[in-house]
This record gives sequence, C-alpha cells and structure tokens, in this order.
Amino acid sequence: MSPSSPTVLAIDAGQTGVRLRLDGAQGSSEVTEFPGVRTAEPLAPQLGGYAARVLEAAGAATEAVDVAIGTSGVADVPGLARDLRAHFEGLGHAPATIAVAHDSVSSYLGALGERAGVVVAAGTGAIIFGVGPTATARVDGWGYLMGDDGSGFSVGARGWRAVMRAHDGRGPATALLEVFREEFPDLEAAYVEIQADPDRVRRVASYSRRVTAHAATDPVAREIAEWAGTELADSVAAAAARVGLAASVPVARLGRVLTDPTVHAAFQTRLAAVVPGAVLTEPAGSGLDGAALLTRLAEGSALRSAVAYA
Repeated sequence: MSPSSPTVLAIDAGQTGVRLRLDGAQGSSEVTEFPGVRTAEPLAPQLGGYAARVLEAAGAATEAVDVAIGTSGVADVPGLARDLRAHFEGLGHAPATIAVAHDSVSSYLGALGERAGVVVAAGTGAIIFGVGPTATARVDGWGYLMGDDGSGFSVGARGWRAVMRAHDGRGPATALLEVFREEFPDLEAAYVEIQADPDRVRRVASYSRRVTAHAATDPVAREIAEWAGTELADSVAAAAARVGLAASVPVARLGRVLTDPTVHAAFQTRLAAVVPGAVLTEPAGSGLDGAALLTRLAEGSALRSAVAYA
C-alpha cells in the first residue's frame, strides 16, 4: 500500500444511492450523489466512472488522491480493488492508493471508529458487523433472496404476503389490504408489475413504511414489525459472540428500519435478553465518513483484514 495521500475521495455506494466526497487539507467538498449501484453488473466501471466525474469537476489530479470505497454488492473485495486500479490505469490516471471494503465495514468505521462493538445497518437490506480485539464478523447481508432479515425489503415483502393471504382467504384480515389496494385496486395484478420492475428490490422495500405505519393499530402489521426488530437483535447477538464480546458491548444502529418505534422497541427488548452487556450508542458519523478512514487504519486494527488495497 502506498503512503496515504493528504486528499481522499470517499465513496459510500449502496443500492439506493452513491455518495462521494473529497476530503483534503482544506476541508471537505460538498457531497455528490449518483443513482445506486447495480449489483448484478460489474462494479468497477460504475464506481470508477462516478469517481472520475467528481475528480474532473473538482479539478483534482487523480494521482494525488487516495480513493476509498465502501460498497454493497461485492463478494470479491480484493478483485474489485484490482479491477478499479485497472479501470483508472485504462483512463491514464491512477490514484495513489485504492482502498475497498464492503459497506458494512465503512458503516462500522463511521459509526464506532476502530473500537470494538457491533453495528447494525437496516435499510433496503440488512447487515450486521462486529469487531473484537482481534477478529471481525459479518452477519447476514446475504441479499433479498437468501437473507437480509429485518430489512426494509423483508418487512415490505412480508407485508405483501400478509395482504395476499388476507385477499385469498389463507390469512387473517389486516388493515394493510386496503392500504396496499390504494396503489393496486386490482391486487391480483400487483405481483406481475412488481416482479417485472427492474427496481423491484427497492420498490418492495418502500412498502415497509406502510407496514410499520400501521403497527400500532393492526395486529398483522405489528407482528411483522416486531419480527424485524427481533431478527436484528439476534443478528447482533451472533456478531458479538463470534468476535468474543460480552460485557459492555457498544451497539450502533444505522438505517431507516430501526427508526420505527415498534421495530425499535422489539429490538431493545430482544437485545436485552440476548446481549445483556449491550450499550446502545449513537453513531459518530456516516458510512461516507467511515469510507474516508479506510486508507488510515491503525497498523494493528482488526479491521485491516476486511479491507483490500491496490
């Protein structure tokens, strides 16, 4: 890894949006936002393209900048770092250092820095990241087909299942049926339209707001909201156990899902039972703040094993 440049282009890339910020000796630039990454397509051209546009607009010499990225949708972090290096070299201007991590790592850094603890991030997806004295652990974040329990997508999808079960007689009555019917008077046409939507994951996640908004008055909605909070707490417990944390465990919460009162109440209740030493901690910063720290980790940091440099 090259010595750190005084200027860092920090990138926080998720499925909902991508945010970029230049941090230098003179301070930080305004945040630039782009559409979310398409995780089914190669990430290097998407992220490299966004980075090049921001650097060009700022008049910054690429060679004098470190690029630090926390992104969702990456399975091969070292491979993405190499692909980004090749992408920039193909443009004729390569950054001094490229640092890449899964966005669970950058979210952790933004929330808790390099100290031990657990961060639970629940937005469209859900991922939990734990850091102990010598180890890190990722829990869930396996995508909408295989995991992301407690995420906005999972809540929205369970809302739709409850609505369709009420509609066809398999499930109990729920106020959600009429709520969802406001958008789809013909409920039986909804699945065709939503499944054909290229943005279906975010679209399904958006219905989570309708579910949680009725959790105080509708038993079906409340059960879904409480399930989400309980799942997220169990994931925190798994992360804490894997990295050897028990007493006084800082737990920071990120994402919209845990801002709902019913979800959060269930989360707190379950967390007290499964992680008695949990200490709910307000995040110090954002995933973008955490991305900016990827090139500046302490030599002995357990987080270094989760970051690839090129």
